[in-house]
Amino acid sequence: MDFDGSAPGPVLLPETIVGHEWPPTSTSTCSIVYWNTCSGWIWAWASALVVWGVVFDLPADCGSLPGEVCENTGFWWYWLDAMPGYGYTVDYRLYNADESLCLVGPPLNSLPGIEPLPRWNSYPGLGPVESDFAAITVKYNCSSIPKIVTDNAHRNSMSGCAPVPEEVHSVMYDLGIACPAFPVQDRIGPCNILMDASFSCEETSIEPASWGAIKTLFR
Repeated sequence: MDFDGSAPGPVLLPETIVGHEWPPTSTSTCSIVYWNTCSGWIWAWASALVVWGVVFDLPADCGSLPGEVCENTGFWWYWLDAMPGYGYTVDYRLYNADESLCLVGPPLNSLPGIEPLPRWNSYPGLGPVESDFAAITVKYNCSSIPKIVTDNAHRNSMSGCAPVPEEVHSVMYDLGIACPAFPVQDRIGPCNILMDASFSCEETSIEPASWGAIKTLFR
């Protein structure tokens, strides 16, 4: 995997990271959060040579059942050192994914050319997914400004406040390549990107057929 040399650095957790409110228009049945900043420390990352992503296990973390379709109804993403007004844009995309955290097929939807603001940014939902795993990715368009933020597995381990290792949900992909997925991690273990997503899962509706229409099938 190529990496542009912008190694992560430990950053003291800003108080504004602690919590945010979901938009009142959200109709989500679940809000999935994988990061844990219990130690008060984060990592700041930057590379325009990879695609960053978070993969959501919808049966395990949203309670989706066989036959249900899940829809992303909104998401939040945290940015550090954002510089709005300078044209440093990113593209968000929604994909189907698999158990190996690889992307499956073309993007289902996207938010292109978005200029991040400092700290928490909220976005509308990207729509339905067709598999049990969904991935929301982000790609830098020109420069690795601003910085992606993760929790800090090393500091969490030292403080004893979080399980080590964490489950792998935050990953990197080589540009233009959907698999393999490389975990975002420090020397202790996996780290998770500071972003949250909401999903609504419902059973797929089937149009009821009339008895007359059914009889015509046997003529």
